[in-house]
Amino acid sequence: MLTPTASAASKKKHAGKTTYSISKILKALMAKQKMSPNKRVQLDVFLKPQNQDQLTNEIYNVNTPGKTGFKQFYTPAKFRAKFGQPAKVTGQYQPYFKKYHLKSHVFSNGLIIKVSGTAKNVNKAFSTNLETAKYHNNPVQFSSKKPKMPVELADHVLTILGITSFNNQASGLAKKGHKTQGPEKKYSPSKFTNRYNLKSLYDKGYQGQGQTVGIISFAGFKKSDVTHFWKAQGVNSSANRLSVKKLASPAAQTTNTKFNQIETSVDTEQAGTVAPKANVRVYQTNFSDVGLVNAFSTAFDENKAGSLSMSWGLSEYLTHYLKDKKLLTPVYGQIMNIVMAQGALQGVSTFVASGDSGAYAGGIGGKIGPISLPNYSTYAIFPADNPWVTTTGGTTLPFTKKLAKGVKVSVDKERAWGGDYLFDAYIKGRHNMLKNLSLYSQAMAGGGGGISHLYNTPQYQEGVSGVNTFNAREYVSNLRQPRTNPVLVSGTDYGRNYPDVSANADPLTGYQVYDKAAGGWHVTGGTSFVAPQFNGAAAVMNSGKGQRMGFWNPQIYQLAQDKTKTPFTVMDSTTNNSNLYYVGQPGKLYNQATGLGTINFEKLYDNYQ
Repeated sequence: MLTPTASAASKKKHAGKTTYSISKILKALMAKQKMSPNKRVQLDVFLKPQNQDQLTNEIYNVNTPGKTGFKQFYTPAKFRAKFGQPAKVTGQYQPYFKKYHLKSHVFSNGLIIKVSGTAKNVNKAFSTNLETAKYHNNPVQFSSKKPKMPVELADHVLTILGITSFNNQASGLAKKGHKTQGPEKKYSPSKFTNRYNLKSLYDKGYQGQGQTVGIISFAGFKKSDVTHFWKAQGVNSSANRLSVKKLASPAAQTTNTKFNQIETSVDTEQAGTVAPKANVRVYQTNFSDVGLVNAFSTAFDENKAGSLSMSWGLSEYLTHYLKDKKLLTPVYGQIMNIVMAQGALQGVSTFVASGDSGAYAGGIGGKIGPISLPNYSTYAIFPADNPWVTTTGGTTLPFTKKLAKGVKVSVDKERAWGGDYLFDAYIKGRHNMLKNLSLYSQAMAGGGGGISHLYNTPQYQEGVSGVNTFNAREYVSNLRQPRTNPVLVSGTDYGRNYPDVSANADPLTGYQVYDKAAGGWHVTGGTSFVAPQFNGAAAVMNSGKGQRMGFWNPQIYQLAQDKTKTPFTVMDSTTNNSNLYYVGQPGKLYNQATGLGTINFEKLYDNYQ
């Protein structure tokens, strides 16, 4: 082990792959100032994994029937032994940080060292010069000097997160909907459990007993809201079911608004009702590069939750943009891959919402003089694009609704969730719809889905019909105006296709949430509901099988190709079946609007090994 004096005497070198060619954009930064020396800073020193080339094969080995390691799930200690750094390596860092009065904590995976202290001491330890500024009106923390550490320490570092940070403005995906007087059964989670045949597993006595569902969230919530909801649904409403693990995170990245608190309420209420006898554990921090990594890593470190869900995201465009502008480490996608791989190896079933703006997402546009130009295109959503998660998309259930002035909308069968079914009503009653901004926003909403340009096509998707080919109709213009009867276009692309599965998410056929601060009971929707519902469903199935189902995707893509065993209802129509861009591919098993389709949970349970 290095002593502090030996460390201090060592030659220093740049530590890991960094963002720090930031000088290229210094001219674009406004309101630059030195960071207050006593401001608290939190960083992650992310170490180079061992045997990284074996990571992918090992995930398939433990999650694929017939493989030698099938169901031999890792513990955090086993993960560290194979892929993390040993204690003899991580033990060298603590005395170095202690010398600079910085606190440090090594995660059980042996890959992340969480470091916290004042900006003054961080600057001394890493030879940085932390500053703050505005970039496109967003707060930025940065250092124009690359972080350095003693050679012996720097050689093990992949990157350092948190020295440069950008307010990514990620948000919870749940939307505030119309108010109701109280709980109504037609908007309860039983709509999900009945429609997709999870109730038959309840009848066999499988209700999530002995399981913990984990929720990754970036905003606070009131426990009393959740227990009030559970009580109204007739399930165990004891506060003892619900625990919160609060994680420190860079203070500048605040997402703890009333709007975002609805997200955490949705996630905990839905997961805890769908798995009525499971415990619920919330991992809560603020959104940032550090916060996202630490929330998942803490959950996997604890290894209490056999299933996890997250209903937050940001445009994949931003991950590329921030990387190009040197505001995000160039290896952040790789880091999230390693983090999520740990969960897949430990048999954790992780579900991530695909997003609520269809195939579209916003980017940072340009300017002509004072005029801002929009940048709204078919960008994927991060981290729904990650290959080691099961991504949940959205559908619309059959319904008929009368709008203002006698205009009626009707959906006659379950379809991909996309607001294009409102476009005829928009054309007929444009003035009325524009007066009703809530309804107009529904027309511009849909289940997220597309093809990642951050991650390659995973092995489980290769050879599956419909993957990397697509049908699409451009229902929305670049200026976000509805288009009726757009032509069908077809093409090919390559990358991680998402979502994997889908269920009802349309706010017009949606669910209730209870949030006292937001006015009580509301009916709303979004793929935010689907991710925690699948999280709960996984806990129900885990309780029946007596073991973790593990990472779903290797098995569900196999089952989808077996006509006798498939639990999926494929939605492959090219009409009345879009997420505002992608539509079905007739005769093919997969499309980017709904993934493999909706699930019959009883059939999944019976055929899943």
